[in-house]
Amino acid sequence: MHVFVDESQRPNGYLLGAALVSDAGALARIRTELRDLRRPGQQRLHFVKESDARRKALLTAMLATGVRARVYSCRAVPREARGACLIALVADIVPAGARRLVLESRESMNHHDVCAINSALRKYGEGSLEYLHLRPQEEPVLWVADGSARCLMRMCN
Repeated sequence: MHVFVDESQRPNGYLLGAALVSDAGALARIRTELRDLRRPGQQRLHFVKESDARRKALLTAMLATGVRARVYSCRAVPREARGACLIALVADIVPAGARRLVLESRESMNHHDVCAINSALRKYGEGSLEYLHLRPQEEPVLWVADGSARCLMRMCN
């Protein structure tokens, strides 16, 4: 399993979206289908910039790719909330056989993710999970994580 992570912040909480791809052999097809959802000139999909109708259409198309999503929530300041959500995520995905975790890069904050993930891996399976940070233009499956967190955030407001 490969897992892709993005966040969504709201005034009263923090959401971490995780897109799960159980068949690594399907990743090339999924990435192509997701890239095809972009409009001309778009480098990436970002739900905050889309209309409600477009969000609905994108979510329908994303579900059709076979990618599944989970959302983790925490009420704390963002850095602490992200760490707590990442630890919960690792606790869920390592026993389920996840092999790769891709997180949307937040550049100067990435080291906080590394600390949280390493802490969780010591407890739930050190060495069993490869992880890295990428920009959303580099990994289309991150767009599914963004969409799942953003849509749940809008439902909760």
